Amino acid sequence: MLSTQQLENCSSFSKELELKQLAKSDRVSIIYIHGTARSGSTIAEIVLSQVADLTIHQPFRGVLQQAGGRFRATKLDFDVDIYDSACGLIVKQINQYLQNNQKIVVVIKELAGFFQPCIWQRWLEIPDKFLFTIREPHIQYMSWLSAMTDKVFQGKGKLQENRDFVISKAQITETSVLSAEWEGTTISCNQFAWNALVDNFYQVKKEISSISSVRKKVAILDLVLLRYKPNIVLKNTLEKLGIKSEINFNNLSKVESNIWDIRDKNRPMVRKANNSNTINPLTTEEVVSLNIFPIKSQQHIQELIPLYLDLLFASDQVYLPSLTELETTELIVVNPFLAYAVALFHLKNQAQVNNWFQTIAKNKSIKIDNFQGSLTIANKTIIGSRLQKLDS
Repeated sequence: MLSTQQLENCSSFSKELELKQLAKSDRVSIIYIHGTARSGSTIAEIVLSQVADLTIHQPFRGVLQQAGGRFRATKLDFDVDIYDSACGLIVKQINQYLQNNQKIVVVIKELAGFFQPCIWQRWLEIPDKFLFTIREPHIQYMSWLSAMTDKVFQGKGKLQENRDFVISKAQITETSVLSAEWEGTTISCNQFAWNALVDNFYQVKKEISSISSVRKKVAILDLVLLRYKPNIVLKNTLEKLGIKSEINFNNLSKVESNIWDIRDKNRPMVRKANNSNTINPLTTEEVVSLNIFPIKSQQHIQELIPLYLDLLFASDQVYLPSLTELETTELIVVNPFLAYAVALFHLKNQAQVNNWFQTIAKNKSIKIDNFQGSLTIANKTIIGSRLQKLDS
């Protein structure tokens, strides 16, 4: 295992150094998108491609997969070899565009969980804008479980849309060991990615606050809220990232040509997003309650909830509905857990939220009882966090 000093002196960062030099020049601005799998990071990438000259999709995981995964025969500690090789691919693409452009904007998208902490600390020096994507855990895990069920049972993309099949096989899939690209089980890989996402976010915030000369922009985008209020969410995202451009989210198919991906763009994990022409609105068919999952998956989702709420209510969140908006829209129907959590954040009192929720839900078909275990976690997280702040 390399020590920290050996890592710092490692000659394997030559391509990273080239990329850092490009990023520090006045010719390249890098917008970096970072999220767990199934959190809307690919949709965000497609949308932001409209403001970019070049978009690069998952260069690190792409190189990792082509090299044979985490368990390849020849590798360096912390996947330094993969990291620097991917930096080299990014440099090559950027240099090609700089041949005909004085200044370019580059969007790079990667999944949380690839970067070891020591490598993330190096990477965060490169982009000047960070967009973290999150998704309400019941739905995010359902989507992740569906994708992994399709992988485990070799459905080639056909099984991930069959919720009945996914749930019927959940006890098998949740503990299935995935390919070397992921390294772990369905549950452990997802947990690792969420943990990494939160840690990575706070590392960026620490970097910004500790170095006065750092001028990085940070934003957090929730996929459910993006689909709930796309105009507002995208407008606020651009403002937080300091991007002075407009986006036409109703015509996304035309931007695919400037997205560079070393893997097949039609692979099951990204096929649906890549083939979307617009941001689809939320539907009641997507409602996922805790009790449809096996016990291990339920416990996993409950462990994700505090992590999710931490980022949902961070000051860098691009949009959070007001109580009035919750009362006059259908978010409470299409995602009752998220609506309850937001109401609890505003009211800071569980009894008031329960009364508010019952009043609003009178004329709506909402099965809030199916979320009781999750709501208990939300109450402890939100109210507990508030009490800790008061004590301090």
